[in-house]
Amino acid sequence: MKYIILLISFTSFFGFNQSDSINTRYNKINWTKYNINSHAQPIWKRSILSLSLIFTSLALNEQTTKENLQLQILTPLNGYSNHIDDYIQYAPIGIMYTADLFKVKAEHSVWNQTKFLFISEVITGGIVLGLKYGLKIERPDGSAYTSFPSGHTSQAFVASQVLYQEFKNTNNLLAYSGYLFSIPTGGLRIINNKHWAPDVLMGAGIAILVTNLVYHFEPLKNWTPKLFRKNNEVSIHFQPNITEHFVGGCLKLNL
Repeated sequence: MKYIILLISFTSFFGFNQSDSINTRYNKINWTKYNINSHAQPIWKRSILSLSLIFTSLALNEQTTKENLQLQILTPLNGYSNHIDDYIQYAPIGIMYTADLFKVKAEHSVWNQTKFLFISEVITGGIVLGLKYGLKIERPDGSAYTSFPSGHTSQAFVASQVLYQEFKNTNNLLAYSGYLFSIPTGGLRIINNKHWAPDVLMGAGIAILVTNLVYHFEPLKNWTPKLFRKNNEVSIHFQPNITEHFVGGCLKLNL
């Protein structure tokens, strides 16, 4: 296992110390025709953290290893538990929309923020649920066989990663504030004995990786319903239809 961790460390060091020539060649490519964000950091570089979390989770996912790790974490806490993780996992979403309400400059419109959040949530949720019900790993408290990976953690990290992506270039304090909730969410899943440490690491890794990919490719970026377009008028028309045997009408909503 120590060789796997050393390999992950080496990979992280190597990734952050690449020569500028790779980035130069990357920036010369006309990414706009592929509908890819050309101003984004290269995706291989932004994937180092998430892949490191995923590989570390796999390295620690041996039963004896994760049981010993769980024991080391829980023993000093003497049975302490706190279920605030059921709520704070959504806090970064609230922060993002509150910032929008106060007109804090973001990377995208509220509509695109919501769109990318929704896409990230759906993809991440699908992967997490597929692994949960496919692998059927028992929770540490024995309550169910849906332990791996952590759904609470993946939800929290999708939210905090979207918040980061939206405000990283305009407000660093706001961008990083989501991790004040996502990291404790993962920690509390272990403290509450609902998840093993590898479950939490995998949930965080998947969430960060998926969200970064969504923001890299920006799917459906240019699709905006008329309702969310500027200077758009919404009209409603109702045509009644009354006969001897029918009372109703036709409602037409122009968005």
